Amino acid sequence: MKIKKELLIGLVTIIGIGVLVVGSYFLKGQELWKSRYVYYTIFKNSEGLATGGPVNLNGLQVGIITDIKFQKNDLNNVIIEFELNEPDVKRLKGGTVILLNSDLLSGSYLDVLWGDSSFYFNSQDTIPSSVSLALEDQINQRLIPLEKKTNELISTADSAIKTIEAIFSRNTDNLDQSFNGINNAVKNFEIVSIELSGLIRSERENISKIINNIKLVTTNLQESNNVISEILNNVAQLSDSLIDSDIKGTIKNAKESLVEVNIILNEIQNSDGTLNRLINDSTIYQSMTNMINEAFRLLENIKTEPKRYVGFSIFGKKDKNILDSRDQKLLKKFATDSL
Repeated sequence: MKIKKELLIGLVTIIGIGVLVVGSYFLKGQELWKSRYVYYTIFKNSEGLATGGPVNLNGLQVGIITDIKFQKNDLNNVIIEFELNEPDVKRLKGGTVILLNSDLLSGSYLDVLWGDSSFYFNSQDTIPSSVSLALEDQINQRLIPLEKKTNELISTADSAIKTIEAIFSRNTDNLDQSFNGINNAVKNFEIVSIELSGLIRSERENISKIINNIKLVTTNLQESNNVISEILNNVAQLSDSLIDSDIKGTIKNAKESLVEVNIILNEIQNSDGTLNRLINDSTIYQSMTNMINEAFRLLENIKTEPKRYVGFSIFGKKDKNILDSRDQKLLKKFATDSL
């Protein structure tokens, strides 16, 4: 009887241990008799991950988180162990493991990115990791600038309110004066508007004439539209002619002519020729002036007393001593100077 009790106790103990083992695997989501495909990834912070949490691929759960612990000899890193239990996903192809937080209420989970390379991770390998910004952090990032601007706006509004209070409390007299000034300005404006209305009424006839004149001008412009168009066409033709003409060639020829004239002037000024002496030598100028004066005197004498210079007779007699000795000397001198 004792043996039966001991066997029964042992059997119950074994069964209990088996149930515990199977239950622990069941609670972990693991299958006892199948091969396990376990991988590891490392994060600085587990960010709300928990054992038994989902591991997703393209939005579908393909595994579970089996363990979370500190890295050995390095408390700054957390090792996440996860197992793939999807039949079609046993080995990871390249890729990365991302820690995600779906919303403010649900916990964090792992999301596996399938790589494009031909490289596959084996079981027990460590997969590269990255952290996606949590929704709460995203909201905080957007709310922090908004909060800062709101605080600045509140501070500005508070300063404005304090300024207004100071104006009303300390400068009430000035404010009254300002209102009085505004009232006076409005009254002056009313006076000006009344005077302007009277001026318009008194000058209505002149204003009508001005408007009529403007109408006449516009009418004349309309009637002269054809003439204006012809003038514009002529101007356009003239501009086209100027464009088509060889202006550059003309300017070039003018420049060449000016260069030649400059050369001639330089030769006249710098050479020792007659023109240079005529321009620069005052003696020649004075001699020519005297010669011209003598010539004018001679011509005047010829006009007044032609018989002294031209003598003839119908009967063949010649007058003698037509010129006196003085006139002969002048005529000889003029001839000599002319030669």
